[in-house]
Amino acid sequence: MDNYEPKPYQKFDWEEYNRKSAIEKEQYEKISKEIQETQERSKQTLASLEITFKNLDEAKTQARQTVDNIDKFKKQFSDAMDKLLENIGRSMGANNIKSDEQNPKTAQEVTVEQASKLITKNVLILCGAGLSYASGVPTFRGKDGYWTKGEDTFECQKVLTNEFLTSNPDLCWEWHKDFQKMLINKKPNAGHIAIANYKKKNPNTLIVSQNIDNILTSILPQKQIKHGHYESIYEIHGNIKYMRCMKECTLKKDELATLYDMPDLTKNLRPKCPQCGEDARPHILFFDESYTNENCRIQELQEKYDNYDTIIVVGTMLETGCAKSTVCKFIKKKAIIIEINPEPIIEVGNTYQIKGKSEEILPKLLK
Repeated sequence: MDNYEPKPYQKFDWEEYNRKSAIEKEQYEKISKEIQETQERSKQTLASLEITFKNLDEAKTQARQTVDNIDKFKKQFSDAMDKLLENIGRSMGANNIKSDEQNPKTAQEVTVEQASKLITKNVLILCGAGLSYASGVPTFRGKDGYWTKGEDTFECQKVLTNEFLTSNPDLCWEWHKDFQKMLINKKPNAGHIAIANYKKKNPNTLIVSQNIDNILTSILPQKQIKHGHYESIYEIHGNIKYMRCMKECTLKKDELATLYDMPDLTKNLRPKCPQCGEDARPHILFFDESYTNENCRIQELQEKYDNYDTIIVVGTMLETGCAKSTVCKFIKKKAIIIEINPEPIIEVGNTYQIKGKSEEILPKLLK
C-alpha cells in the first residue's frame, strides 16, 4: 500500500467518438441500403423466374401442341402424297402406250387386208420419220441420230436446240445447210404418194406430220392459210423450207407466225429477217422448245380430234410429246388405231399392228 500511485486523469475524447460513430452509421446505412436493394433485386428475380417458369410451361404446352400438329400434318401429307401418286399412276396409265399389270396387252397383229376393213370415214394419219426413210432421209434415231462435221461428231438432239443455235450459231446453221443439201435429190416414195392420193379422194382426212423435210407437203394440195402454213397438213415440227425472225418481230399472240423462204445456205449461211434485219432462224421445232399455236396451230389441231375415230400411225417411235399424247387420246376414246412399223410399239387400246415398211403397206392400205 505504501507504493501505490494513482494514474493521472484522462479526459474522454467525444469528438473522436462522434467521428467514429458517424462513420459506423454511414457504413451501416450503406450496408442496409445494399441489403434492401439486394432484397428488391431478389424479389424481381423471383418474379422474373416465376414468369419464366410460366412461359416455359406454356412453351412446353405449345411444343406438345406443335408436335401433335406436326404428327397430324405428316399423316395428312402422307395421305395426300398417296392420293397424288395414285392419281399420277392413273394418269400415266392413261398416257401410256405400253402394257403393264394394270393395262394388259390388247394390240393384235393383222394383215393389210384385215386392217383396210377397219378404216372408218374420218381418218387421222400421224406420220413420223420412218415415212421418209425410204426416200433416203435419216430418222435422227440410232445411228442416224449423229452428225459428223470434220473430226467432230455431235448428237442431233443437242445440235437441234435453241440453246445450241444461240451458243453455236454457225455450227447449228451448218447442220441445216447439210440437211438442206441432202434433200435436193430426195423424192416422194410410195408411202408419201399413197397418203397424198388418199387425201385427194378423202379431203376430210387429217394429216399430222412430225417430219421437217417438206417431201409429203410438196405433193399435197398447196392451199396456204398464210405463207408456209398449209391447210392440208399440220406440220407440228415445222418445215426446213422456211425460216422466221429470231426475235419474232411480227409475232402476235394466237396469230400464225410470219415465215420466209429459206435461202440456199451454201450461199448465205446466216440469213437475216427480211422484215427487221435481225438474225433469222429455221422454222422447225427444236428439241428444247414447246408447241405453240403461232407456229403449228396446236390448239386448233387438238380440238379436231373428237371428229375422228380412226388413226393410222406411220413410222414413229412416239418419243415426242404431241405424237404420243395424240395416240393416247385415241386410246382413251377407244378409237381404231392402225400402226405401221417394222417393230410396232403400241401395245394397248383398240390397236391393230401391221409389221413392215410404210412404202410397201400404205399403197395397199389406202387404195
